[in-house]
Amino acid sequence: MTDRSEPQSPSPLLLRLQAVEGSLTKSEAVLAQWLTRNEAALGLETGATIAAKTGVSEITVSRFLRRLGYRGMAALKEDLLERGAAQLPGADLGLRLLDGEMGTLIRRDAEAVLALAAQVARPEWAEAVAAIHAADGVFVTGFQTVKGAAADFARRLSILRDRVRFVAAHDSGLAEWLAPDPAETRCLILIDIIPYAREAEPLVRLARAQGMAVVVLTDELNTWAAALTPHVFFVSSKAHAYVESSGPLASLLSLVTHSVAAQDPARAKARLAAWPALLRELALF
Repeated sequence: MTDRSEPQSPSPLLLRLQAVEGSLTKSEAVLAQWLTRNEAALGLETGATIAAKTGVSEITVSRFLRRLGYRGMAALKEDLLERGAAQLPGADLGLRLLDGEMGTLIRRDAEAVLALAAQVARPEWAEAVAAIHAADGVFVTGFQTVKGAAADFARRLSILRDRVRFVAAHDSGLAEWLAPDPAETRCLILIDIIPYAREAEPLVRLARAQGMAVVVLTDELNTWAAALTPHVFFVSSKAHAYVESSGPLASLLSLVTHSVAAQDPARAKARLAAWPALLRELALF
């Protein structure tokens, strides 16, 4: 399959951004990238929404637009509309990609992400989120091609709640599970897709034997997990790309993270507010 969509000529906005790209401040660079990537949806945006989505002030948005030669969002939208560059998301943009290979892959990925709504709507979702939130300690594991995604998920979840650990049975031999405190509750979140890891099922059995709640995030072809835990959530990875898509799985992990944080918003916000101070002390960024 080949992509038959013809190259698009640069829009007026893109041309203006290219003219100033060598002299942008850090905030302006963030805005420039965001505007470039979201040009198709600018008809629905305001200065305030752009500021909120990019993390800069509304005044910075206004000043940057003036630097580009626009007297506010209305002028930008008018410029795009006059030249036919403004599109509503998912409508004309989707039609423009309809005959192309990239468009097919994007649609399949988008459909898989939208299908996650059925997983979130299940009663087991609320139960799983409550179990993760209530646990004194949370272990996360993943294998093979999704090991990195699992480790990233563990790091993100640890920002929002304490005592989250990524477990790699091949590395530690599950030393983290030795001599558990019987007074503490623990939860295992296991992430696995085809080809399923040989140790995944035994790991779930061990966790259940130790009294842990277990949540499994997997693909739609998994047949073993539901026999071991009711908290199994499925994602489609079949976009038929050369290497199957990890996008829908990343979206599912993001939904879990957000849902757990929403169990105690005050605590999550307090941790998020305190985190930058630690990073500043390390001078990492």
